[in-house]
This record gives sequence, C-alpha cells and structure tokens, in this order.
Amino acid sequence: MTTGALMAVSLMLLVVAGLFISSWVSLMNVRAMQVSFMEDFSRRRVALETSRQLGRELTYLAAFQRNSSLAAQTDFLLDTGEGSINSSDGWSGLNLYSNTFFPALSTGSVYPYNYTGFRPGAAYYSSERLTRPAEAQSGVLDDFESWHFFKSMSPLLAGDLFCVYRKPEGVTTALDIHTEVPGSGSDAGHIAKWIVQGRTVIRHAPSLFVPTTPSPLKLPFQTKSLYVQSQTASDTTVAHPIYGTAISTGGGPSSDLLPSNLPATLTTTGPVDSSTGVGKSYDGYLNVINNSHNPDNSLWNFQAREAAAGRNQTDVIDVFVHGRQASVNPPAWWMYETASPTYPPPNWPSGYEPKLRILNIVLGSATLRNLRISGVVNQIVFVGQSNTNDFKNASKLQPVIITILPDGSGRWIRDIRFERENSRRHVLAFKSDSARDVDLNWINAPLTGDTHRWRCMFINEYHTLFFNMPGNATRNVHIYGGIMTNWTVKRRAQGSPNPSRLVFRADEDPSASGYAPEGPAFSTFLPREAWQETYFRP
Repeated sequence: MTTGALMAVSLMLLVVAGLFISSWVSLMNVRAMQVSFMEDFSRRRVALETSRQLGRELTYLAAFQRNSSLAAQTDFLLDTGEGSINSSDGWSGLNLYSNTFFPALSTGSVYPYNYTGFRPGAAYYSSERLTRPAEAQSGVLDDFESWHFFKSMSPLLAGDLFCVYRKPEGVTTALDIHTEVPGSGSDAGHIAKWIVQGRTVIRHAPSLFVPTTPSPLKLPFQTKSLYVQSQTASDTTVAHPIYGTAISTGGGPSSDLLPSNLPATLTTTGPVDSSTGVGKSYDGYLNVINNSHNPDNSLWNFQAREAAAGRNQTDVIDVFVHGRQASVNPPAWWMYETASPTYPPPNWPSGYEPKLRILNIVLGSATLRNLRISGVVNQIVFVGQSNTNDFKNASKLQPVIITILPDGSGRWIRDIRFERENSRRHVLAFKSDSARDVDLNWINAPLTGDTHRWRCMFINEYHTLFFNMPGNATRNVHIYGGIMTNWTVKRRAQGSPNPSRLVFRADEDPSASGYAPEGPAFSTFLPREAWQETYFRP
C-alpha cells in the first residue's frame, strides 16, 4: 500500500473516532440532563405525595375533634420542596357527629364527591378544601387541591349489623364471640350459633386473642360477609388471623368465609377520653352511651337534645318505689315488687331479695319517653304489641333511647324479658364497669307464626349479653336492627343449637317495616362512625 493510501486510511480512522467520541460525549450529556430532570420530577412527585399525606394527617388531627376550628390561610410547612399544605378557607365549629346534611341522592355524583364511596349508601356529609401554600413558602411545589369529604353514619344502618369493637382498656381476658361450652340449664353452657344477614365487622382483632385462643380463629356464627379492620401495624390480621362461616343455603353445610382484604380508611366513633389529637380515637374503642368527652355522639346527650328541642322528655328511674309509674297518662311504665314473679329469673330466688323488683315498659305507648334506668330493679319486661294492627302502627311512633346502667352501689339489672313482638324503633344501651351477665329472654307467643320479630338497636359496653331462645324449640327470634359491642355476646346453650333460631336482620327489612317514624330521622338517634374520603387533584 502506498504512503498516500495509508494516510487516507489513518485520516478516515481519526474522523470515525472523533465522531464516536463526540457522539458519546453528547449522549452522556443528554443522559446527565435526563437524570437531572428525573431527580427534579421525583422530588416534585414526592413533595406532592407528602402534601397529600400531610393533608390527611392534618384533618385526622383537627377535623374529627369536637368544635374543631382551623384558621383560614394557615400554612403547614415542611422543608422547602418536601411538601406543605395551606388551610385555604379553613373551618369553624366543625362537628362531624352533629351534622345532618345529606347530599341529594338523586345526583349520581357531585364532582369530585361520590356519595357511594367507602360505604355504599348515603351518609351525613361535609367537605373541606386544602391547597398549596404561596410559592414563597412552598418553593417549587406544584399547585394542587386536596378535597376532604367527611362522612358519618350509624354502622347498623349501613349494613354492619354485628360490630365488635376493641375490648375495654386494661382488660386482659378475651372478648368472646366464638367459644362454645355445651350444657343444659339456665347457667350451664353457651354457644356462638346465630345468623347475621349483613356484615360482621371486627374493629380490633387482638381483642379476641389470648394465649389459649386457637389461631387461626374461626367465628362459628354464620354471616353474609366478614370484615376485619386493622387500625395499626400491631393489629394486623397476619398476627391475629380470623375467618368466618358463610350462611348456609339450601340446607347444606356452611362453608368457610374469608374476611375482606380490601383496604379501607380509618373509622372512629370520636374521642373516647380527654386526650387530644389522634389519641385513642382511632384505636377501635367504643364509648357512645354516656361520653362527656364527645357529647355529639353520646346517647345520654341525644336524650338531653330531644328534651331541649321539646320533642321528648327523659324519665330517670334511679329510685325504686313500689307502685311508682310514669307521670304521663296512660302510663308507659310502672314498677312493683313481688315474691311470686310471673317470669322468675335464672336461679330465683337464690341471690335475690325476698321480693323481685320489676319494671314494665310498654313500647307501643305513645306516651313513652326516653329512659335512663339504673340497677334499682332486678328485672325489666318490655311489653310488645298485642295484635298485628298495633304491631304495624307502633313502627310510626317516634324512636326512644333507653339506657341501662348500674346504680353506683354495684347492683345491676340482670334479667330482661321481651314480650311477644315489637316494631317500634328504639335504642337499648347497656353500660357497665365490669363484665356483668345480662340475660335477654323472649316470652309469650309471637303474633303470627313461630318468629318473634323485635326491632331494636343494641349497644353494649362491657356487659356480657346472653340471648336466651324461647322455650318452645320451634320458635325463633329475629332482631331487626343490630348490635354494637365491646364485650361478650353469646347464646345460652339450652334449646336447639340451630343457628336460625337467632337472626340479625337490617332495620329496613320489610317484614317489620310498617311506617316511617315520626319526628327526626332514626339515624339521628344512633351513634355514628365517621371517616374521610379524599380527592387529590394536582
């Protein structure tokens, strides 16, 4: 090869090498710019997500407290570029549990709010908007709107017919809705066989567990669906596995029912003590019967509200006087004592005074007021309706709230009788400071057929409730309502163990509907749970 040819090849190689090096340097520069932009994009995305979570944390801390106020145009700042929030218009005197605004149900959605969100169906509703602080405070944080939709509704009216909350603080024994101890007689044995025609909700799985609890734990009663809500990482269903029993169809065997594993926002009945901030509000506790720390969600305060509004007064039964009766005629309640009770309680007369103190309450009476009852009587007989026409008409009477507490000296009402059937809406609430036994019994014959239809919302705080089935094994009990409890709810073992003898049904079931009640909506007489649903728009 000639010298000229070699020089031409060398020159060509130099040109190619130069182009390669130049391209490589250009590519590296582009890559470096891309990485720089990605860092900026990631930083801005993290800032937005942090702002979203900061808004949720702010509203959980502030909006769910009573008489909550937040000044307008208040900045909540993290380090520059790491996320911040502005209160926008703020709010004043916000009370989620006393709010009675329903969005129009004829509207499928109110952008960006959809009323069928976390819980299907309508809920009491209010909303607040948070925004990005001014650029001088938030730096390069992108603009956004953070919408917070605050909802509240009684779980018993939202399809959660059997709600189990966290056991009382400091209690070391297990909350029992599952063990079965066979036996016979009034005090021997208890079972967990019934049917929930709705959703069973376990708010705090660890409350059902002690070292002797089988794991995984199977709930033997039959339910349409099961939801186990984990509030914190220590409450996970992995550490405390629970599954249920599906409702048997066609007479066949029941199958296992896995709990819902869908994520859900936190729910709360509100402050349970005097602590501020999140505190115990989101720990799954139940304190809704007489809670001075959250009067907007307390049955005692509901009674005072109705009296102040002139709709219904409250009779206080805290002193026993033989022959005493309601002051309004015809009397809706009266008390007496006898040595020969019509319905002797278990083990009578052992453990009782020579005469049994009895309180009769006529649920079908138009003069019945709200009642606060203490343990000054031994037995309560709730008198239902005596014929089908009265049964239908009782459903349009205004709802009443009946609270039952110990009398302060340790005496409590341990025997409750439900006579015939009842369609009047009412809340029956038991509150105790220890796990005292209360027996619930259905007596006399149903109005028609073999089923005692009883409309009632049960609230139980730290009593042990035992449902006793009618002595006639062909008769069943259907509760049209549900139960909220933080302690043991069981069936006595006597009688047939057939689960269909005790059934919890929704209050809207047409079998016991009749009419809509007079006065305020029944939902305003019931304790609520509140939650929030958010919509974040960058």
